[in-house]
Amino acid sequence: MTRIKINCVIRLLAGLAFVIAAPLAKGNWRVVEHPNPLGPGKAVDVLQGGKSVVRFVHGDGQIKPFLHIFGSGGELVTNPGLDKEGKAAGLFSHHRGIFIGWNKISSELGKYDMWHKGGPGQGRYDIVKFENTTTKNSASIVAHIKWRATKKDATGSDVMLTERRTFKVSRPGGKQTQVDASFELKAERDISLAGDLQHAGVHFRANTEVATRKQDTSYLWEPPNEPGKGRIIADDHQWVRLLFPIGKRWYTAQEMNAPDNGVKELSWRDYGR
Repeated sequence: MTRIKINCVIRLLAGLAFVIAAPLAKGNWRVVEHPNPLGPGKAVDVLQGGKSVVRFVHGDGQIKPFLHIFGSGGELVTNPGLDKEGKAAGLFSHHRGIFIGWNKISSELGKYDMWHKGGPGQGRYDIVKFENTTTKNSASIVAHIKWRATKKDATGSDVMLTERRTFKVSRPGGKQTQVDASFELKAERDISLAGDLQHAGVHFRANTEVATRKQDTSYLWEPPNEPGKGRIIADDHQWVRLLFPIGKRWYTAQEMNAPDNGVKELSWRDYGR
């Protein structure tokens, strides 16, 4: 079984930690920028021993930048949303890998849905630059991103938010892949970020295959309240874990809540989000 561990704190700074317990080839760390081999846009791969461990996808043809995670056999643990020709693939194709967004963003520049939509005419994510680094034991992707509107203010600016998104990839103990992710957002004007839990913030979406095997997925949570239909209200949510299959392998994704985070609602979907 492969495990993905998620720690999530969502404020102006959102941070997550993913741990995949699967053996991978040992070797030097590298960060490589290249065209996306699985669809439109561009990609930034973190490789160890010549094998892709994670892939940051962005650019033309993509509605939002997101991070893929690979299993030890090169399989995608996360959902691509598009096929190689750039056509929507699978259930709810706007859910892609590890991503952030809101479906109700508003400012004096207008109202935007940057959850379902993106690209020209819809509000867009503009990658300004990358700062990619490697050490003996890890590799990091740092993307500087501007969230742009379709209108400009009196000064000629269309920027709603600036973001510094960081993914640090390591192999603690040589037995698992760990991705520490942070999303640092800065408002460039008065702005509202809104949406319910299913359409706001940082999310993980498992590979689209999981949507065809819903009967095999299961959730656990603490404290163990009565089962709900994808939604439970309580005052002390601590963690939730998803168990899901891809091919013949099984994975778990776990999200843990800080004791002082104040989250009262647990919300999930059996297709792997």
